[in-house]
Amino acid sequence: MKLKKFFMACAAACAFAAPAMAEGGTFEGALPENWKADVVAGAKINWYNFSNWQAGGTSNYNWLVTYHADVQGNWSVANWRNLVDIEIGQTWTEEMGWRKSNDKLFWESMVDFNMPFSSTVKAYIGNRFETQIMSGYSYSTDDDGNEVKKAVSSFMDPAYETQVAGIAYIPNDNLSARGGFANRMTISNGYGFADDKETLDKVETFRDEPGLEVVLEGKYAFSDIVSFKSRLWGFTNFQGVKQIDGKWENLLSVILTTGVELQAGFDMAYDFDQSEDAQYKSMVLFGVTWRWF
Repeated sequence: MKLKKFFMACAAACAFAAPAMAEGGTFEGALPENWKADVVAGAKINWYNFSNWQAGGTSNYNWLVTYHADVQGNWSVANWRNLVDIEIGQTWTEEMGWRKSNDKLFWESMVDFNMPFSSTVKAYIGNRFETQIMSGYSYSTDDDGNEVKKAVSSFMDPAYETQVAGIAYIPNDNLSARGGFANRMTISNGYGFADDKETLDKVETFRDEPGLEVVLEGKYAFSDIVSFKSRLWGFTNFQGVKQIDGKWENLLSVILTTGVELQAGFDMAYDFDQSEDAQYKSMVLFGVTWRWF
């Protein structure tokens, strides 16, 4: 019954989102003239069920909801840009149950100050917040073969709050490079992401790391239906090569028809507090999209 209600809700959402998708976005023209926005919401669901299927197969289904917003206001003195990235999804597989597949909550707010001597070089200040929405688990088996589920992360654990200031080079709307001071704070009350391993007598739940960061962003539209965007972020707290954190995110989007989009992405990350090895994620997504702007 719960599964039936879930599919009915997803079908209703898709039926609403597809006709709402319009050229330029549903709310195109609602913003003041000095504001511009790129806002897209999406929903995806897959379902496979096997019963006495002799060719083999495992019943599974998954769902994913996304929201990506890039909103910027422009004035003669400064420009204010807000990036919001929300992803949440789960996968169910027969005999394994639910597993988290996507989970991201990201907000970055930047103010670029226009310089009198250059139209492309700007001073900036900003703030960035990152965490997850659902709890994360690791899975193993005991000596009897039973599954052991262990919580390893949750909402606000870890959470990252970063204050930044520096110089940006922004030649056009498709390219930007930023570099400067960053104060990165890590919050972790239960899972040790903020703990200093060298202090054995206590477990820290908060860490403050001043350092430097670099952010490179680029996007390119091959046509009206095919676009690509990439973001490279790096941070160092000057405490050694292992303390250099980084993330490289890439996404190719293809609009198949009104309200339907195919996406292919590849992410690579390194965070010594989470793993001593690099982390990789690749994905291919197909689903309904609703463009707001």
